Amino acid sequence: MDKRMNTNEAAAYLGVSPKTLWEWRNRSLILLPCYRIGKRKFMYLQSDLDNFLVQCRIEYTSQQEDY
Repeated sequence: MDKRMNTNEAAAYLGVSPKTLWEWRNRSLILLPCYRIGKRKFMYLQSDLDNFLVQCRIEYTSQQEDY
């Protein structure tokens, strides 16, 4: 079963502030799945956060140049 996280836990997991998560959620800057629990509480699933991190990954390839 997926681990459930509140906003503070999810923010710490992603390495951002809770305010950043709030901005992403309320301004639709980044579409990160979450569940609204009541009026002011939100829950995040660890698998959703992991999928988000995978999508953010940038892979660099080494280019060898002949001089």
